[in-house]
Order: sequence, then structure tokens, then C-alpha cells
Amino acid sequence: MTRIKEVKKQRRSAHQTQWAAQFAVASELCKRGYGVALTMGNHPVLDLMVISPKGVHFAIDVKGLYKPNPWFVKNKVLRNKRFYVFALVPDQRNNQFSILTQHQVSRGIQTNGKNARARRRAKGLSPRKDRDDISIVDWKFAENYGDRWEALPR
Repeated sequence: MTRIKEVKKQRRSAHQTQWAAQFAVASELCKRGYGVALTMGNHPVLDLMVISPKGVHFAIDVKGLYKPNPWFVKNKVLRNKRFYVFALVPDQRNNQFSILTQHQVSRGIQTNGKNARARRRAKGLSPRKDRDDISIVDWKFAENYGDRWEALPR
């Protein structure tokens, strides 16, 4: 008698998701006429170095998820030519992209922090100081910037 083992779907590693997201974003940019260089994880603050069709140089920080969740983002020094692409790279559906400027991401982090503090107050709890350094952009906030490739320099 043979036993058939039930195959349980394993969670995708963050490493695999991030690479899938970076390559997906690079592919989308190339299809739109941009030149793209991947930093291959060797740069601490950017994932893609990009040249627009008109020759404008800028950087993209890619954040990848395989299912809708909050985006964890390190708050960085504001720079004019830094953009974020939040890439949802699910197993069975098409990829989704939200394209934001660094200023929009900072606003998303601030909005999420205010909302989290308000939720704690509404429950009668005091704000958690140990969580103030955690930077999160809510899924729904980022979704408002879906497929806004026109936000990138041309």
C-alpha cells in the first residue's frame, strides 16, 4: 500500500519574491523604452539604476510582495530622483505595480503612523513608542498609485 502525501503549498521566501519583483519591474521599464541596470543587491539604497528615453538618470527602490500586505519601507533621506515601485508578484495572477515618488512614500508612512495611533487611542490604548521607527505604507495607500508609470521621468 502506498501513501500519497498531501502537498502543502509552501510560503514563498522574501528573497524569491524580491528578485521576482525586481526583474518584473525591470521588464516593464524596458518595454517602455527605459534603460535599466540592476544593482544585484550590492547597493544599500536602490535596486535599479534607470535612464529614461530622454536621458534622465534616476533610481528606483523596488518593494515586492506575493500577496497584499503592508509594505515595509525604510525612511530615507529625501532625494528628487528616487522613486519606489511596489510590485505585487503573485503565483497565479498578473503582476501589479504601484509607482510612487519618494515624497508620496513619505506621506504614506506618515498617514499609516497617524492611523495606527488613532486606532490605538480608539481602543483606549496609549501609543507604542517602540513602534515609532517602523515605517509602513498601507496596501490601500499604495494601490492608489497603480500603474502610474507616467510619474517616472521621461
